[in-house]
Amino acid sequence: MEEGVNVFSIRDLENFSGIKAHTIRIWEKRYQVLEPDRTDSNIRTYNESELKKILNVAYLNRNGLKISKIAKLSEDELTQKVMAVSSGNDDLDQEFQPGKILMSAIRFNEEQFTESLEPYITKKGIEAAYCKYFHPLLEKARILWQTGSLSRAQEQFIRNIIKQIIIVEDSLIKPWTGRPKPSVAMINTSDSLTDNNFLFYKYVLKKRGFDVIFTGGILPASEVIEIHKIKPFDFMVVNSSGFDFAKKKIGYFNSIGKALMIKKIILTDSPEEKGQKYNDKLILTRTPPEFISCIEELN
Repeated sequence: MEEGVNVFSIRDLENFSGIKAHTIRIWEKRYQVLEPDRTDSNIRTYNESELKKILNVAYLNRNGLKISKIAKLSEDELTQKVMAVSSGNDDLDQEFQPGKILMSAIRFNEEQFTESLEPYITKKGIEAAYCKYFHPLLEKARILWQTGSLSRAQEQFIRNIIKQIIIVEDSLIKPWTGRPKPSVAMINTSDSLTDNNFLFYKYVLKKRGFDVIFTGGILPASEVIEIHKIKPFDFMVVNSSGFDFAKKKIGYFNSIGKALMIKKIILTDSPEEKGQKYNDKLILTRTPPEFISCIEELN
């Protein structure tokens, strides 16, 4: 695959991968994971190949491989390892054929791609379709881009179509007529790679009658207090997909939760191990099915 001419800053790499800039610098110095160019003013710049590499490194690290071992892999070995791990994480049934579906996206055929997804919604409903088919498809597309089998435009095309489907389904939710449910603030602190999941979680909450506060953009953690001043909420859902989220922000949200007397804080798409111990008010979920299960327990 021919690489583009895009140039990225270290902050761009941070936003795409969720790995903080200082961690990238450490990995560069200690393990030579990347070899950035530098401008005349000594500012690091990276090409698309290096962006993909840091995403692959982050993916393997989140799946249990130590950075010291990842750094020893050649480019081909790194790609093969990512493909092997992603294939091992597949949980698709025989009726789902992602290859055929992806072909229409590769050709940027929006109508055909949308039509290929609609039967799964009709048969399973949007929640089951997203968990069982669309989320794995998004993960597969991202891995194919990282390993050079899809272009960035093709991966974004797939992500955008599925996002539009979620938005349409969300708009079709009828007003809740049952007993009033608690209010939930959704705080997105991470990059756009998990935006679709966060939109889906909004749908799941609204469908169950929760009063959802959703701003739609990335917010600093400090905004939580400002939102609560205007409209107090009972629960908080936080996108914690950033690589070092657990190290930097869990303590903060813990403190905020106690100060505002939040009943539960749900961390979504977390890179942390599921068995990690936290206090009773902090719930960690890694996948859409885990999030739905968690919400069912709150009902």
